[in-house]
Amino acid sequence: MKRVSLYKELFDDVDSNLIKFKKDESESKLSIDTVKYETSVCNLEKMCYMMECVILRRKFEGCIYAGFQKISRAKAVWDRFLKMADNVDKIYVYGVLDEKLESHPNIQIIPLTPMHPLTREWFLVFNTKFNKNMMVAYDQDGFGVKPIEKDRNFIGIKTVNLKVIDKAINLLENAM
Repeated sequence: MKRVSLYKELFDDVDSNLIKFKKDESESKLSIDTVKYETSVCNLEKMCYMMECVILRRKFEGCIYAGFQKISRAKAVWDRFLKMADNVDKIYVYGVLDEKLESHPNIQIIPLTPMHPLTREWFLVFNTKFNKNMMVAYDQDGFGVKPIEKDRNFIGIKTVNLKVIDKAINLLENAM
């Protein structure tokens, strides 16, 4: 697998000032179309949930790319991903294969080696008809550093800029 970092490749491509989200930021702030941000796990969970709800509501032609760092990190939202998989053509899930989750014909696991750059990144990229959106976050702390894992700090981007999203998709597809 080709070594690639979405964060390093895309951060400078997003035209936005860096915003430091507070601990439990409002949905209106987290739903900004294009933003560079610093935040913690709880806001990333909310941001992803808001994006995922769009796919849960109806069927879309296209693919989703999701990076969880470790596959075990997807366990808490796996039921949601199984439902989303019924509404898209394919979901590619990237992460260190530290746990086996229920399979689905529209979900493909892309295993990462523990030292792959994407193991420091949390991402969700939608490449569907009528809905292109993405968020990418780089884990500034890493696993096992904080006493409470949800206190880990991230820096990242969220955008609907088609040029940036297409670049992310190209990077991810060439990394498989």
